[in-house]
Amino acid sequence: MAFEHFVVHIPHNSFYIPEDYKNSFCIGEKEIFRQQLFMTDAHTAELFCDDEIAKTRVINPVSRLLCDVERFRDDKDEYNAKIGQGLMYTKGMFGKKIRDYDENLRNRILRDFYDPHHEKLTSAVDFALENCGRCIILDGHSFNSVWPIKLDCLFKRPDFCIGTDPFHTPKGLCEAMVKACREEGYYVRINTPYSGAITPIKHYGKEKRVLSIMVEVNRKLYMNEKTGEKTEGFEKTKEMCRRLMKIAAEYEE
Repeated sequence: MAFEHFVVHIPHNSFYIPEDYKNSFCIGEKEIFRQQLFMTDAHTAELFCDDEIAKTRVINPVSRLLCDVERFRDDKDEYNAKIGQGLMYTKGMFGKKIRDYDENLRNRILRDFYDPHHEKLTSAVDFALENCGRCIILDGHSFNSVWPIKLDCLFKRPDFCIGTDPFHTPKGLCEAMVKACREEGYYVRINTPYSGAITPIKHYGKEKRVLSIMVEVNRKLYMNEKTGEKTEGFEKTKEMCRRLMKIAAEYEE
């Protein structure tokens, strides 16, 4: 039976850009795909998929190049907006310009994608709280095996990264995930190279019954990073993700 208090969030899996939004970019489709291949958490909707564990999954249907739902709604609150990567990207990888800033376009993106996504996530969490008295969110991501160079000289990129929030992530849950990864022979780090775990603004820093943890998977484990195609390591990686999902869903403080 699926866990009704458990919500899986997948924000960066999609390559889809609706036709009526493609002309907002100042780069061609070939360059758009090159940018997406580098920045998309490809196949994460499949990696973090198990109907016996996760009854509720909230998946962003469009490319993060169009709308990054994990950025703050107000650019003043979003650090990445300073480098052109707020919820509406104007710059892609390596600072390449991909479109001009347009307030009307940003408002359309808010209306069509950003706000509906967060309403869905908040509703899923509210439903869990109302019916189960608690909610556990697993935020599913992946990352490039090499990037950026200045960080790769400081540490070896892990196979798995567990992201935590000081208010919403119990120490015991993080420790259980780290232990599970190590038992399977994976190299795992906490909050490196990425940190944090999503929680709806309505509950963020206020509602202790909402727990959240992020799982980041190194893409070299499951895909060809040059083509985006799955490799023979995909099923093994998916099984590890399933184990981490189960740990999160079954966690009791």
